[in-house]
Amino acid sequence: MSKTNGHLVWMNEKRRLGDLIPWPRNPRQIREKEAKRLAESFDEFGQVETLAVGPGNEIYNGHQRLNVLAAEYGPDYEVDVRVASRPLTEKEREKLVIYLHKGAAGEWNFDVLSEWDVPDLLVWGFKEYELGLREKAIINHDEMWQGMPEFENDDVMGDYHTLKVHFHNEEDVKAFSELIGQTVTEKTKWLWYPKQERLDLKNYRVKDES
Repeated sequence: MSKTNGHLVWMNEKRRLGDLIPWPRNPRQIREKEAKRLAESFDEFGQVETLAVGPGNEIYNGHQRLNVLAAEYGPDYEVDVRVASRPLTEKEREKLVIYLHKGAAGEWNFDVLSEWDVPDLLVWGFKEYELGLREKAIINHDEMWQGMPEFENDDVMGDYHTLKVHFHNEEDVKAFSELIGQTVTEKTKWLWYPKQERLDLKNYRVKDES
């Protein structure tokens, strides 16, 4: 048993994959090639990392491992987990997933990696541009749109200048509204001065090449 700062205590236990409950708002995802590599890693090295779960079996970290292992071994397969002593709030779950995968993540020391075998690094998941073997691909939008229908835009709504206006109180908002002759409410996010008519969609159309 080990403690973290605050009131959370994490305990080492085991859980059936079928009992674990994924988080519908999990922002992490995995591609087919990466999932295959994860499965190969598990076959070769076993379960190196534990899954983090709550007392009700809700998953805090390890969704991709759950999906890959469940597909490989089925719902009755048991894995090592770290169980929190209390449920995390939604905001805590959001913060934890960012900390684990972004906020507190390290970075590669490429001076050290330069001594490793490049073919192995490419097989294990690195991209050529990450190792400096070529530049990262740059999307050429002009080439990408070749052969596609042309989008005609007369730019009737082109703006000359955009300005943010701040108000101290509701009275100032009403005064400004009267000054420009337009209604300004709490839901108003932007407006044109002078007031523009509704966008004429006939000026936004696909050209008929025939």
